[in-house]
Amino acid sequence: MITKYLDESLARGIVDINIHTDYARNAKLEKQLSQALNIKHLYILREPVSPSKRQGVLTSFAANQVQAAIAQSHVVGLPWGETVFAVLDTFSLQEADDLTFTQYLGENMKYRSSSVSMRMVQKAASSYDAGYTTIPGPLYIVNDQVRQGLIQEPSMTEAFENAAQMDMLLSGLGTIESINAIPAWRSAKEAIFPGVDLDQVAGMAFGRPYDINGNFLIDQANDKTFSLPLEQILQVPVALPSFSAVAKPPLPWGPYGGAFLPT
Repeated sequence: MITKYLDESLARGIVDINIHTDYARNAKLEKQLSQALNIKHLYILREPVSPSKRQGVLTSFAANQVQAAIAQSHVVGLPWGETVFAVLDTFSLQEADDLTFTQYLGENMKYRSSSVSMRMVQKAASSYDAGYTTIPGPLYIVNDQVRQGLIQEPSMTEAFENAAQMDMLLSGLGTIESINAIPAWRSAKEAIFPGVDLDQVAGMAFGRPYDINGNFLIDQANDKTFSLPLEQILQVPVALPSFSAVAKPPLPWGPYGGAFLPT
């Protein structure tokens, strides 16, 4: 009956519905970039009138999109990163049954930062009163035996088992400077990325370098990342790989996800 009366009121001009939002999208540019980059879901926000609202608009929009996707998910993978943390900080409190947040790769070793992965899964889980699992190990382990052995450790197995069942993940995009910013990684780049021409690195995703054409530069045999294998990450049904304030090079996962870029 409510729908009937509402339809009649709309038809007679008694009721008028307006949607008020803090952000506007550039649909034309979204379509052009989605086709050019073969990204299934890509959203471009127009620059707000007030520059001070830029980050707030981005994180608010991204949080709405992410929480809508989480509502359809059971195991959600989270990385580290300041922007991802800002998105989680904008989450509204919700209830969810059968929901787990998990790390799917090791820590970036910025342990003084609030945006390390362990705190990410804790923060997200608190918004849903959900469970979470962690990977208490570094992002890169050069020794192959140590890396494979740690995956089998009881303290790690639950997180890796959950990561293998992810139906959604979030990820940030970075540059090679994100590696240079960590002294341990900076001094061991050749060992961490054996056989990789670092001059060809256009960006970093899932802890791995990729080139300007969106191709990952590390093969499975030489991958030193303490993480779910890359081929499994790319098979996750829903991937939201970037919440960025500026445009990035071509994304290596193509149709697996989308980016949020103000313009």
